[in-house]
Amino acid sequence: MKPARGFTLAEVLIALAVTALIGGLVWSSMSGTFRVKETIESEAGLYRELRVGLDRMAREISMAFISDRYDPARFRDNTNRPTFFTGEAEKLSFTYFGHQRLLRDAKESDQAVVFYKLDRDPDEKGITSVMRCEKPVIDDQPDRCERYETLIGNVKKLEFKYWDNKKKDWSRDWDTRRNEHPNQLPDRVRIEITAKNELGKEQKYVTEARVNMVTVLERI
Repeated sequence: MKPARGFTLAEVLIALAVTALIGGLVWSSMSGTFRVKETIESEAGLYRELRVGLDRMAREISMAFISDRYDPARFRDNTNRPTFFTGEAEKLSFTYFGHQRLLRDAKESDQAVVFYKLDRDPDEKGITSVMRCEKPVIDDQPDRCERYETLIGNVKKLEFKYWDNKKKDWSRDWDTRRNEHPNQLPDRVRIEITAKNELGKEQKYVTEARVNMVTVLERI
């Protein structure tokens, strides 16, 4: 009976080299797949954040309103009325019917004040984001809001435009507290956001919101 013969060192080295070659080829193929997967997931995450953020802004703007149902003794003139719509090129604040009360005993209603602006992101250094603040109670200082949160991250530019139905043109600002639009909201608001896409290039994303109640809610 012949003794069992093992592998020689040369055979072991050749087998290891062949295995390493096959493993390298497999990893090269799989790493490309992983990179594509990460790129697609990153792109999907970017578009999802933009879509959700823009949809929320459009929905809230559509519920904007102004009313003359306030105490004239507290608010003596039109310049400080508690309900308003004040829009500029890069920021917007308005009263709207969209607040959801989360606590049963909270002294809140469906009326609130919403603020949008482009500002430095407190959670990410070196970038700017679309920041949102909601004030659930319309008080004596409706223009002030302190608790801003990130709505859409890593945004390079935010621009609002307001459709003036009388002039049949877009306006870069709108203020219901001024004499130009004392009791009138814009029919539509155009929201333009510039952000970097998955390739690192700046790209513009646009949507429009149609305001449902463009005239003042009068006293009954």
